[in-house]
Amino acid sequence: MDKVLLVFPKTGLDKYAQLPLGLLSIASTLVDDYEVEIIDQRIDEKWAEKVELKSRDSICVGVTSMTGVQIANAIEISKIAKKHTKLIWGGVHPTLLPHQTLQNKYIDIIVLGEGEVTFPLLLKALKDPKRFEHIRGIGYKDSKGIHVNELRDFLDMNTVSNLPYHLLEIEKYLTKREGFKRCLSLETSRGCPHDCSFCSNPIIHKRLWSCLNVENLIQKTKYLQNRFKLDGIVYQEDNFFVNILRVKKFCEAIQKDINIGWKANCRISYLLNKDSAFLKMLEKGGCKVLQFGVESGTNRILKLVNKGITIEDILKVNSKLAKGDIICRYNFIVGIPTETQEEIQSTLDFIEKLQSENANLDTPFLNLYTPWPGTKLFDLSIEKGFKSPNTLDGWSKFNWNTWNLPWLDKKTSKVLEDVSIKYRNESKYFSWTI
Repeated sequence: MDKVLLVFPKTGLDKYAQLPLGLLSIASTLVDDYEVEIIDQRIDEKWAEKVELKSRDSICVGVTSMTGVQIANAIEISKIAKKHTKLIWGGVHPTLLPHQTLQNKYIDIIVLGEGEVTFPLLLKALKDPKRFEHIRGIGYKDSKGIHVNELRDFLDMNTVSNLPYHLLEIEKYLTKREGFKRCLSLETSRGCPHDCSFCSNPIIHKRLWSCLNVENLIQKTKYLQNRFKLDGIVYQEDNFFVNILRVKKFCEAIQKDINIGWKANCRISYLLNKDSAFLKMLEKGGCKVLQFGVESGTNRILKLVNKGITIEDILKVNSKLAKGDIICRYNFIVGIPTETQEEIQSTLDFIEKLQSENANLDTPFLNLYTPWPGTKLFDLSIEKGFKSPNTLDGWSKFNWNTWNLPWLDKKTSKVLEDVSIKYRNESKYFSWTI
């Protein structure tokens, strides 16, 4: 069998190394026809020597990367492997900026969007590059220049094979978090139907959403629980609650014969008109933690980012959640272009208000705004003075907690960086003033 090496680079946000679900899903389409190995730089101290050794007899090395620090690590990995074989990059960043990514000398081919269908077709064509032009969902370069093909249609999640967990040392990914003693992540949906102006999802998935049907959701949850003796699962996806009927049926199944807790992402708008009986159903159905994108403490910014909610909506849902036992996590973004110091302070004050009214509210995630390429707010960021990197290496300096936003003065930027880091690292609330 031909050998294929897949590598997951460090992200810079690696306090908990969650399963590299994207690479596992790609591997699920290859294991019957290739000898597949996965190296995870986050947990493997000998990653460099392994990449050097394994790439020598692999027909290609696949590397995933999102915008930011992960690019720098992906380039470092690619430099080692490029001496021996072809480099194929996938992930968010190559999908957002395919031409610029392919200009890098260490990258031969990119996979755009989802790779489960594309990657096996690409491997079959490696010996005959003339076939590349007929493969949807890739970009490549030849003597004539750079070519980016049409995107592939959005994948039906129910067609994805069972993940080859045997390719990983699963014990290294088991974590004590979210109140669980043995916890792993699972992807049961992709995409999001909403259109937040700071988010790359509308570009990559075109506001589409695909999910496992409830039978597959239950089967995969049971399998993980039984095989790895879990007491908790994190549903690692953008929006678990798009199909409320699916959620209800899942909770019913949990109550009947699956004794496991779970965490998922939700939206404020989904709970706005739900009563206490719905929240009680979630609790009985194993829901322990819900995470929400609240984003701001001002209605103007909420409208600017096209969140589809108001401050009043957030307060209403927060009050509902305070009456139950589900732990709440709220994500906020500060430093959005045109946001004033007064509005930033309003967000910090709003966080304090929400916590004072809800004892179930855990430490919030306060994120500095990052101008993701291709998003609606990206153009406004350019208009307000943001200098977009013109190389892949330039984007590698893009840091989730430290970024020079020209519309913020140095003092405000430093305070917000400190607040963001504290919120990420501490399990209590800090009161801050800018």
